[in-house]
Amino acid sequence: MRLSLRFHISLLLPILILVGCAAISMNREVAEFQRPPEAVRFFELLDRSVAETGVQDASVFAIRGFPYLRTNRFLTGLKEDLTNDARKAQWVRWMQQLDLEARQKEIHNLPADALQDLARLLGEPSGRQMLQQGAAIYSEKLLTHDQRQANFYDLLLESVTDPSEYSTTMRILGIYPLTLIPVTIVTHRVQEKFRKCHLAAVDQIEILGELTAYKPSHVTNYSDRIVRLILDRSRQNSLRVPRPSASDRQTLLTMFAPVIYQDVAADYDEIGEVVWQGNKVNINPAKPTVYGYFSHARLKGMPVLQLNYVFWYSSRNGPESPWIEKGPLDGLTVRVSIDFDGVPFMVDIMNNCGCYHFFVPHVKKIGKMIPTPDGIDAFVPRRLPASYPQKRLKLRIISGWHQVVNMDDTMTAARFLPYQIADYKQLEMLPRNDRSFESIFNSAGIGKGTERIEPLIFFPMGIVDVGSMRQRGNHATKLVGREHFDEPDLFDRNFEVE
Repeated sequence: MRLSLRFHISLLLPILILVGCAAISMNREVAEFQRPPEAVRFFELLDRSVAETGVQDASVFAIRGFPYLRTNRFLTGLKEDLTNDARKAQWVRWMQQLDLEARQKEIHNLPADALQDLARLLGEPSGRQMLQQGAAIYSEKLLTHDQRQANFYDLLLESVTDPSEYSTTMRILGIYPLTLIPVTIVTHRVQEKFRKCHLAAVDQIEILGELTAYKPSHVTNYSDRIVRLILDRSRQNSLRVPRPSASDRQTLLTMFAPVIYQDVAADYDEIGEVVWQGNKVNINPAKPTVYGYFSHARLKGMPVLQLNYVFWYSSRNGPESPWIEKGPLDGLTVRVSIDFDGVPFMVDIMNNCGCYHFFVPHVKKIGKMIPTPDGIDAFVPRRLPASYPQKRLKLRIISGWHQVVNMDDTMTAARFLPYQIADYKQLEMLPRNDRSFESIFNSAGIGKGTERIEPLIFFPMGIVDVGSMRQRGNHATKLVGREHFDEPDLFDRNFEVE
């Protein structure tokens, strides 16, 4: 075993050396840009303050050598589509926008003493609004300057990469090839259990408490004509990526918002607003809230729009929940992916830790699964109800473990509660009682105070803090193999598309 570990580590060393050399080479080439010194200094001081106080926003990824740009997995995946100058320009502008949005959250979350230190170092008043304005001004200066450099796009394309949520080192040390065997067996066993639940009649599912239907407080009836109009006008850009306006986003969110049929057996089953209570994240059940955001993927290589609905519970608990998964805060993410005709072709769901990810495809638009080399194929317990999307999606969720076990449209409930749809960004700059702001996620994208015992058991699978709640952009969804929730080619890789 020692020889094996030494052998694997010896293989890693040349890779680490090459990565380090590449970073040094990149820094030297970028240094030759001779950027405006006041802009460089502004971002260096701001980034240092953000790092020292641990308020980095992990929903998007920094780009080495370009402090005014950030990326995500979709934008990184567009690199091969940049076939003309207009596409390149829009791609860069989008990454600039991501950086400014991330900096807005980071600046909001900076402690007051850090703001004072920045003011002293910059030699001028540095309130939050002034820092945001400075970020926008210096971002534009650097971008304008850099775009005049002959090798700008070559260096940028080389620098734009996505970090993985999987650690190869952890897998080597954990003897991954051996541990994946029992994990694969357990995964198949759990999937079969859930498949039977989805195929059973909804009235056969045991109710431990009171079945409560959480419904959106504001609704928009589905219209494929309206969705097509929104998509058509939102694609009027060089990349042909649907990017709806704020009002159109609100229309879509209320149109596809699901009804959540929750078995409420205890307070840990109540869906609510995420709040700070002292130094802990808690849930206010008096104000049921679902947090929405938009993302993008590809279908047949073409960009499609996705609506994400994220809701939270105070904990995972109760007799139905495995003991290793119990702990503070729990939640689910429901994602609706819309095709070019304005029809949802896929709904996929995961717990907010990234686990138990499954797909519910449209019966006519998505064909059979494509087998994966790791032996854990995409889990499809059923297809979408024939009445969807004309009728709203209904999700039956069990107590404590908070797993979706049925989606039939015939469900009824003992009581109904309205939920509001809020911007997911609120979670990343959540106000506290003292008028300060703090993200519920740390700088690595892990939910604060949501640790589980699972890392002690699943360490060999290579996912840091496995079982903890995670921020968007940071969800590893498979213990065996590698897969991220926000991979743009997730559907094309796992399914035959009709």
